[in-house]
Amino acid sequence: MLRWVARVWSILALLFAVVLLISILLADTSDLTGFYWVLFGLWFAAVLGVAAGWRWELGGPIVAITALVSREMVYYFLSGRILVDFWIVWLPVLPPAMLFIFIYRKEHPRRSEDDQYPGYGW
Repeated sequence: MLRWVARVWSILALLFAVVLLISILLADTSDLTGFYWVLFGLWFAAVLGVAAGWRWELGGPIVAITALVSREMVYYFLSGRILVDFWIVWLPVLPPAMLFIFIYRKEHPRRSEDDQYPGYGW
């Protein structure tokens, strides 16, 4: 059930990102700077990472979370300010990413130290 919640959420996030990209491209974007496109590109990479969670339940969300953190770091280093409302940008991406990671950890439990080296159980 959680897998499908994460998948549906990732589809909605991807649709939102595509609609946002198309609306930006169709609008008069002459006033948008490269700084804006870098931030949008990193956010879009995070959305693609969540969409990749369909196939790679650990790798896709790691890409998504890394892209979100990178976006905030780029914003801070290029503007000198901290984006206070970062949660608005993270909201469509972070919950499904965390769900995919939770599902992966639930299905692939870590083995204990004793199970890793059979035959060395002294």
